[in-house]
Amino acid sequence: MIRSDAARNRAKVLAAAEIVLGEQGLTARMDEIARRAGVGVGTVYRHFATKEALYAAIVSARVDLLLDEAARLRAAAEPQTGFFRFFAQVVADAARKKTLTDALRSAGIDVKAEQAGQRTQMREALADLLRDAQRVGAVRPDVDMPEILALLRGASMAAETGDYSGPVIDRTLAVLFDGLRPLAAHEPLPSA
Repeated sequence: MIRSDAARNRAKVLAAAEIVLGEQGLTARMDEIARRAGVGVGTVYRHFATKEALYAAIVSARVDLLLDEAARLRAAAEPQTGFFRFFAQVVADAARKKTLTDALRSAGIDVKAEQAGQRTQMREALADLLRDAQRVGAVRPDVDMPEILALLRGASMAAETGDYSGPVIDRTLAVLFDGLRPLAAHEPLPSA
């Protein structure tokens, strides 16, 4: 078990590293990360032997935050909005992690392979939120996880790789979410 002061230092290093990486990209130096975290560079290296290990830990910590958010949304017992909030949060996170993902790829780190267990947990959390939303009629019953994963991947990739402003992403998600909601009984189905 990690000591509480070591855990605090690790969290400070992760937070500082994410900021420094966002500002400086791949040229970010470990001593600058340590300075911003308010710790010695030795502390950084005790937790993360390489810059790549630090970057991978940042991605992992972000996924953990998303998993915590999914659990919080389920516990809030608001399935009519929880699924959509989580979907939007995942897309927003994708937009913020572009620099980090680029750094990991250039270092030869396969982010997907590093996060296999977390990916499974993310899929389970999303599936739970989807089932809850469908149970209360907030999401069409004919939509399954393959469609949700395809839509989420497309929206996340657009947010990560495109130069879209926040309002454009928000409007795009609104259109996507409208397509996931059930048609009202009185609305005629569009003809092909």
